[in-house]
Amino acid sequence: MSYELSQQLKSDGFSINTLAAVIHRNNGRRSFNTMEYYCIYIVFTNTTVVVEDVEYDIEGPALAFIGPSTNILYKQSAEEDSNYVVAFSSAFYDRSASDSLFLNSELFYNDSQKIFIAPTIATAYDIKKFAVDRLALYESAEKGLYVSIAHNTIEALILSGMLYISKSSVGNTADNFSHIDTVNKFRVLMNKDYRLNKTVKYYADQLHVTPRRLTEMTEKVSGKTPKQLITEKVVQESLRLLRHSKFTITQIAYEMEFNDEANFSNFIKKNLGQTPRELRAKTGVLKNRQN
Repeated sequence: MSYELSQQLKSDGFSINTLAAVIHRNNGRRSFNTMEYYCIYIVFTNTTVVVEDVEYDIEGPALAFIGPSTNILYKQSAEEDSNYVVAFSSAFYDRSASDSLFLNSELFYNDSQKIFIAPTIATAYDIKKFAVDRLALYESAEKGLYVSIAHNTIEALILSGMLYISKSSVGNTADNFSHIDTVNKFRVLMNKDYRLNKTVKYYADQLHVTPRRLTEMTEKVSGKTPKQLITEKVVQESLRLLRHSKFTITQIAYEMEFNDEANFSNFIKKNLGQTPRELRAKTGVLKNRQN
């Protein structure tokens, strides 16, 4: 994500731009990482995206939901000024238990794929009028009003996507509501701090709960322990660097905040069954360079 867009999001917690504008502000680069932000891709014209190395063809009109810390590559498209990217932080959107439920749903955290694509019931004209033109109309209004309109717009887009998620997968029992806010905050913290902090105790302390309590809540909401979620995140980012970066394995180890290459190699071997060198050799990355 470009510096300019990153600063806009950090300042306001929300942004909406055409895909063409996003790419332009990213100095023409078509690859992004969503960092700690949630993204809704409003697709009016057919397009192709690559999310975590998997390619998806999206037929418009449609909505694509992408969670934090996800790598995206937008393929070349003839009408990039007609598709929009809505990005927002948890702090901007999360105001209630139902908001937290939406942010923790399969729209943004889907175990089978890193993008959730939902066709729209409304026509492209109606979606643009409601989600794009209305925001533009209120952009110069008093900030509090614009923020309310933006929140309402995000909610409407999310509700459209939720129509395509089974009720059983949402987990919308009253008991779950009491845990969702804490689990959502844990996920946001983890996506930000996973390199430096890989222990459950660190996140439990930040959230003012015990590690055991945090484990109970994450298992109830996501079916996984916080340790599993942290490990999955570290493994995912390590694989991305091994496959796509020009860093040596030692540099990757330090980038991921391991004490040394040996500890990093042991971690990867334990979780993936192969060493970093074996995994890198499979991809053909830097095979002619000394690692």
